[in-house]
Order: sequence, then C-alpha cells, then structure tokens
Amino acid sequence: MYKNYSVIVVAFLLSGCPGPGDRIPPKEPANVTLKDNQICITAPVYAGEFVSSVQFSDGENNNLLKTLEHDPVYITNGQCLPTFGYDFQKGHTYTVFYTIEKNATDSGRYLSAVFSTKNGLQQMNP
Repeated sequence: MYKNYSVIVVAFLLSGCPGPGDRIPPKEPANVTLKDNQICITAPVYAGEFVSSVQFSDGENNNLLKTLEHDPVYITNGQCLPTFGYDFQKGHTYTVFYTIEKNATDSGRYLSAVFSTKNGLQQMNP
C-alpha cells in the first residue's frame, strides 16, 4: 500500500508541475504609435537587453512567430522594436508579444500590446 503512494508521490515530484517557486514573469505593457506612417512599438528597455523572440497575430491567418536564439536583436531605450516586415493592415486588431532578455541566466521580460487599425490606430489594454 505504501509502495503505491510512494510511486504517486515520486511521479508528481518528477513531473515538473508548476509550484510556488515557478514564477512566470508578468507581461509589461508596450506602447504603439505611428512613426513615419509605420507601426512603432516601444517600451522601456535597459542597456544590454535584446529581443529573443516575437509573436504577432491578427487573430486570423496573419501570424508571425520568430525566435532569435542565435541572432538576437539588441535595442536601445526609445527605439522602435523590430517588426521584421510584418504586414500590419488597416481594419484589424493585433496582439504583439516580445521576449526581452539581458543574458542567459536571468529570466526574461515579456512585453505585450493590443491595438486596432480599424478606425485609425487605437491601443487597447492587453
């Protein structure tokens, strides 16, 4: 009987289930504006930080997921975050996510923004 309980306990310990020590960093809001008639996404960044992944979606079929594992894009504060040629079109609502990292040992930060191009550019709360 104790053997069965031991197997169950060991299975839970080895499964890697999230617990109180597994914190997912909260998403931080990014700002969306138009700059030179192009979408410009900005957020506070710190020296040495880089974009390690991006995800853009209009909720339909126009999606982009890009991981920059071997080719990170370094950014500076106030600079528009890269959009990698994503085709933002009028009349859609977009959700964007960026993973920002500083090094391999610290946990990254997640930036997000939700905005619409249906009636001009309107930013919404993520």
